[in-house]
Amino acid sequence: AYYPNLVNFLHEAFEDFFVGHVGRPYPDVFRDGLGFPTVKVEMEFLSPVHYGDHVDIDVTIERVGRTSVQIRYEASVAGKPVFKARTIAVVVDMRTFRPTPLPQALRESFLSAREPEKQE
Repeated sequence: AYYPNLVNFLHEAFEDFFVGHVGRPYPDVFRDGLGFPTVKVEMEFLSPVHYGDHVDIDVTIERVGRTSVQIRYEASVAGKPVFKARTIAVVVDMRTFRPTPLPQALRESFLSAREPEKQE
């Protein structure tokens, strides 16, 4: 698959995350005046993705800051890992497009979706 399309898959997975973990469609949050523009993307390609492949993407929240969220994505095709990625999204007020603190309800949803800390 054309690799920029895979970056679009990340955003689609993030929108699906909203429905599953926040309990609201992403466009509802957008209409409430909040946006989550991505400011950093890291991707590592592990295996080819071909046109027509169904890509499954697991989303894990790695870090929740005051005005940002770090998200990890692990993608697979038929159970075989094909890429992993990490993004940082900044919470912005859509009227000013300036960073704004993550509202408490969203913060709690993101925190509940974090990977459990590893025990040593």
